[in-house]
Amino acid sequence: MVTITVCVGSSCYMRGTDDLAEALEKLIEKEALQDRVELIGSFCMGECSPGVSVRIGDRQYREVRCEEAENFFYQEVFPLLEGK
Repeated sequence: MVTITVCVGSSCYMRGTDDLAEALEKLIEKEALQDRVELIGSFCMGECSPGVSVRIGDRQYREVRCEEAENFFYQEVFPLLEGK
């Protein structure tokens, strides 16, 4: 199981948490990965930046934007699933 944690703290929320989470959820559904990818929210992750903070496992990503959701998903999440 790959867990994607999206910051829902006030700074990230103002920068598009809802839109990013919705885009990621649609990609998870599109690829039928509901049983392999979990999308959760977390209050402030301490990485306030111009975009939304996202964590996958131990790796933290800053400045993830909704318009980058598809590239982010296929470059960062999908490879983690290939070996499982």
